[in-house]
Amino acid sequence: MFYRKHLRCAALTAALLMPLTFIGNAAAEDGTLVVAYGAQPPSFDPHVTTLSQANTIARNIFETLVTLDADLNIQPGLAQSWVVSEDGRKYRFTLRHGVKFHDGQPLTPNDVVASLQRWGSSSLPGKNLFHEAKWSAEGSDIVTLDLPSPRFDVLVSLAPGITQSAVIMPASVIAAAGEKPVTQLIGTGPFRLIDWQADRMMELERYNDYTSFGGKQSGTAGDRTPTYSNLRIEFVKDEATRSLGLSTGEYDIANQLPFDSAAELQKDDTLRVDSYPGGMTNLGFNYNKPGVFEKKEARQAVDIGIERQAILTAAAVDPRFFRLNNHLMMRYQKQWPTDVGETEFNPNDTEAAKKLLQASGYKGQPLVLITTRDYADMYNAAIVLQQQLQGLGLNVKLESYDWSTYVKTRADKNAWDLVVNGGSPKPDPTQLIFLKRDFPGVPHDAALEDMVAKFQHADTIAKALDLYRQLETWNQNYVPSVRIGETDYVFGMSKRVEGLQVQDDLILWTVHLKD
Repeated sequence: MFYRKHLRCAALTAALLMPLTFIGNAAAEDGTLVVAYGAQPPSFDPHVTTLSQANTIARNIFETLVTLDADLNIQPGLAQSWVVSEDGRKYRFTLRHGVKFHDGQPLTPNDVVASLQRWGSSSLPGKNLFHEAKWSAEGSDIVTLDLPSPRFDVLVSLAPGITQSAVIMPASVIAAAGEKPVTQLIGTGPFRLIDWQADRMMELERYNDYTSFGGKQSGTAGDRTPTYSNLRIEFVKDEATRSLGLSTGEYDIANQLPFDSAAELQKDDTLRVDSYPGGMTNLGFNYNKPGVFEKKEARQAVDIGIERQAILTAAAVDPRFFRLNNHLMMRYQKQWPTDVGETEFNPNDTEAAKKLLQASGYKGQPLVLITTRDYADMYNAAIVLQQQLQGLGLNVKLESYDWSTYVKTRADKNAWDLVVNGGSPKPDPTQLIFLKRDFPGVPHDAALEDMVAKFQHADTIAKALDLYRQLETWNQNYVPSVRIGETDYVFGMSKRVEGLQVQDDLILWTVHLKD
């Protein structure tokens, strides 16, 4: 049957982290969990923001039609069941009964349709998969999805991801937002927002009318009912301050800790420190601005001239927390092959790079490299990159901004030539930001667009894997950007925290607070 086959393919293509669990037996009925994150994201609208931290926090508030357990299998979410037509083009979801939004409104098919229509037109995965799809409501509890052609990864794309998840919001909230990001954070999740002080903190409380997914808690599936009453998110820009606050007990959990403080924190027997794959470090070229990088020789010069190990060491300090990787997908995403271009990676051939730069016609004109200081790994990587690029003969000036200014500057096609991007993991390669036509600076290449279009209509994993190899070959030949490698996120927690799980990021509703 297509239905069973489809589920297996969806599980194979889940771009999620290997779940980590910190098990404990003690639990508290009440109490407040205090978690320190970095700077507040510009938006908490999961349909719009590409920042993983925003999505991680928002998933305590919002939920999706389907979700994934700890083994990365598709499980029921707001949809208690679904059926798929034999031709794979029609999905029929039955909604869970009795679900209410945090404002007391009941969940209806119209809310789901409005949410997923918006997600399909606003998010990168939505545009990739569902831009020609039709969502419709049937009666009081049925939502249907009609596709122009079958896709191998429909269900996993509707499950929560690290960015731009297909969350469900009230239709009224979507209507009020119009074309802007939503600011009313009203969902059906285990916590509801009760206070938000911009750039300082968010206070969430356990939603007493919460209707859980049911079953044993596993990953983001099963029973999601929190055992503690309040979740306080502190926005702390400075990494050292997050680290100190964890040591002094101000925070129960601190995420994205400084890499160079991990070893010291591990000496404290009142704390536990761990990490999980965080993202990709990438050097992008601005194809929207005429200049030297229009020439392939200049791009190749950068690709073969830099020394990635030094860049990643500056970014993540300890080899435990980074990996060399020139592939489009993360190393842990084993379903995507890594048999293209392994032997040609990181030659660090300075002399050959200088010859290529000479052949490109570069005459020493100034070039601007932009980054953000809100993410230390990106900033530290950019410093070493600037030094190495200058060593190749490129006249590179480094400009660093806070996150919001960085995003605005990156969107200005005349403001930069090179950019350090931190890309989060994606379910499939066509959702990677540095291959997206509408992402700042990305090349408009007919061969790329043809492969992406074919991938978006692949109905089997075999076809998708073949196209992925073609994309890998194109990426390494065209050099649209320069892949540096991948880094982890380091987090720490007090011994008071038990039961924490990690899938994409921290799953905070799984925590039990030990007295």
